[in-house]
Amino acid sequence: MSDVGSAVSEDLSLPEERLLRLLADYSPSLEKAWDVTREISLPGMSEALGVVRSALNVPLTSLEQRGFLFKRMAHVIGGGSRRRNVYHLTDEGRSAAAQLGANDAKPRKSSSKANILGDPPTEAPLYGRLELVKQIASKMEVHQHLLISGLPGIGKTSVGLGVGGHFLSKSTEVRWATANEFSDMETLCLAMNFTEPLPLDTHALAQHIAVQSQNSVLIIDDVDLISTRHLESFVKFCRLMKDFNGPKMILIGREPLALFEDIERVTIPSLPLKDAVKLLNSSSKDKASMHIVERLGGHPLAILLYQQESSLPEQDADVQSYVEEVVLSTLEQSIRAHIDHLVLLPQPIEASKAYSSDAIGTLDDYGFLRWTTKTEKMEVQHLVRNVRRLSLSESEKIDLHRQAVEHWESIAETGDDFAVLLHHQIHARMENLESFCTSAFQQLASTHSNALSILLEQAIEVNSSSRLHYLAAKLALERCEPAHVHTHLSSIEDEGDINHIAMGLAYLEGRIEDAERCIETGLSLADSHQKNQLALSAASRRLDDRISNEIPAGAVKDVKKYLSNIELPAQSTERSVTVVALTMVQHALALAELDFQRAESLRTNLSSISTFDSALVRGLGAKATLLQSLSSPSTNWTEVKKQILDIADSQPSRVHRDSLLLSLTETLLETAPELAKDVFSQVTKPNS
Repeated sequence: MSDVGSAVSEDLSLPEERLLRLLADYSPSLEKAWDVTREISLPGMSEALGVVRSALNVPLTSLEQRGFLFKRMAHVIGGGSRRRNVYHLTDEGRSAAAQLGANDAKPRKSSSKANILGDPPTEAPLYGRLELVKQIASKMEVHQHLLISGLPGIGKTSVGLGVGGHFLSKSTEVRWATANEFSDMETLCLAMNFTEPLPLDTHALAQHIAVQSQNSVLIIDDVDLISTRHLESFVKFCRLMKDFNGPKMILIGREPLALFEDIERVTIPSLPLKDAVKLLNSSSKDKASMHIVERLGGHPLAILLYQQESSLPEQDADVQSYVEEVVLSTLEQSIRAHIDHLVLLPQPIEASKAYSSDAIGTLDDYGFLRWTTKTEKMEVQHLVRNVRRLSLSESEKIDLHRQAVEHWESIAETGDDFAVLLHHQIHARMENLESFCTSAFQQLASTHSNALSILLEQAIEVNSSSRLHYLAAKLALERCEPAHVHTHLSSIEDEGDINHIAMGLAYLEGRIEDAERCIETGLSLADSHQKNQLALSAASRRLDDRISNEIPAGAVKDVKKYLSNIELPAQSTERSVTVVALTMVQHALALAELDFQRAESLRTNLSSISTFDSALVRGLGAKATLLQSLSSPSTNWTEVKKQILDIADSQPSRVHRDSLLLSLTETLLETAPELAKDVFSQVTKPNS
């Protein structure tokens, strides 16, 4: 370091020097920006430096008085609607920062999270945990799975990041997911950046992940939040990872975690006081600071929530009591009300969608919020959330949920939004719960089945109706969860609904004869609309069950018998939809019987329907071309492949595209295996 740099450094306190270094990383171009990053607000700087917010007030004021920085009001990206104080270095401040030289006093961080795949949380300095990190890493050399447990806010996540950093330093791939109250194993795998589509079956999913990441480390945080609806399959997945010799897994959560009793545990203790005091931007030589951390039991989050004007708890008081009796009780009523609207949320949300979005900045300044990767979403710190949830009466919760229903009904746009809305509708004990759940099923079943399956279970606890059990069973069928289907089947009262679920369950469990009996029963019980759906479904399934292009006479008879039950609706829109579906099945049957003239006539009929996508007609024609090409000894299969691939790329969905590619693959297997291999490599991996 130069003499000038030494002089500057000696003239600054360590907190002032750390702030200069931190703010020097941000461009002067932000000084006039309307939207700025959270990292240059007080909460962001506090997290980056790993100290309590109040510990930054003095050094910030000192640097401002010396002309090294200035503050202004700006909108913080993702931080709510109200503008907040942000900090920038002046030219003098940047000059002083440039003269500081190498950062010898820089606190050790757990790792470079940029190399962790998935959604690792914001990284902070790791005080007093390096030996513990080494111990856990050493245990992972012996145990394939390990559980990190401890009190809320004790530093489990930070230690997990430290262990992840250790493995990164050994060139081991590390993936991270943070669970919430809606998480299932599939959504956790997606959060860890495993690509879609993923198998639905737990056994198949475990095998898939084991092959994909055999030498990796998977870290899953907040496993205590996983709902009982999905917990059994989660535990099964973890055990299968061992059977398949899959990746190492680190699970993080607070007790009780009874279902993980066979996994090696490490319980995180409080911070040693000499390290805990660093969270106050102080040292063990400062008796006042040592007194504060001693009274707070070396609990990291309790220290970070500490305000200078607050009283300290009694000696040996538990941290939950401190949060309730000191941290929360001294807040203004309006601020507590803002917190209450957030503590009932089942998952992190965008700050702009919060019930009191203009209060997000205030709550963030108090240290009550934690943020997801890149500050995209936020939620209340779990310690604060747990304490506040317990203190609210049932009637207070219902009232908050009802207010939230009005709010989310007005802003819901995405699947996540509608899942949160249904959560509030259920817990607000709203009337017409069946109607809400039926509507949500249409919106969420295909994209948010993890959340919907939990919400339907919760709705059944409020109103155990036949309709809700039917929806829960139907969703479980779509998720390939036969045990959950059986659970709800006995509570369904409508004969048609019982038969529909029983048929799906029979197919799922491979009981084909039982499924066919259910079809016959369903056709006799169903109304016109249900009968049409069932007949079309049964006919399509019978056609798809063929092993080769040839179709047995019995199958043709069955398909025609099913289609004879169809009654065209009087209503024009429904009639058009039914005609299209019927014609598609008839076209498949014509191709199976090699009746190319009838198939062409049916395609002409489809082309005349204005609402039918012309690309689909081309796709049907391509399947006919494949079959016709098989009968010609002079077929140029390279040209056929090119023609079919062009048509496949024009299809309106991935399902239609892959269906055509599979048909092409099957055809080429008999005539040009190398071409078949190339086509098959372009097919999306199956979701099974």
